Amino acid sequence: MFLILEDNKISMLKKIMLAFLIIVITGACFVIYLWNKPHKKIETAKSISTTAQALSKEYTENEKQADAKYLNKAIEVSGVVNEVDKNQDGGTMVILQTDDPVAGIQCTMREKGITAGKGQNVTIKGFCSGNGITGVSLTDCVLE
Repeated sequence: MFLILEDNKISMLKKIMLAFLIIVITGACFVIYLWNKPHKKIETAKSISTTAQALSKEYTENEKQADAKYLNKAIEVSGVVNEVDKNQDGGTMVILQTDDPVAGIQCTMREKGITAGKGQNVTIKGFCSGNGITGVSLTDCVLE
């Protein structure tokens, strides 16, 4: 009888280890899938068109509603360049002018050599990352 109990414990231990192994393999496959999944490219993403003034106004009036409409989505923003600067990572940042002198539309450009100049009308396409202290932010931006 003692021998039968030992066999049952060993059998149960094997089942638990097999289940654990299946879970680990499934998790590893999922991680590999996510790692190799192609990232969205702004050039091929369907975008929402707006102006810098309208985007800023929507975020000023109702940030929650604007986030529901724009956050993590590709948007195409037209406006006047207020400033071209470098961010802390050395990337180029184009700030589009809005009615609010403190908060513009901050576009972090993918490429470093941008030819836009202050006062120039441009259309920039990027992913909206929401509203911050200094205005609405777009990432992975390209000039249209």
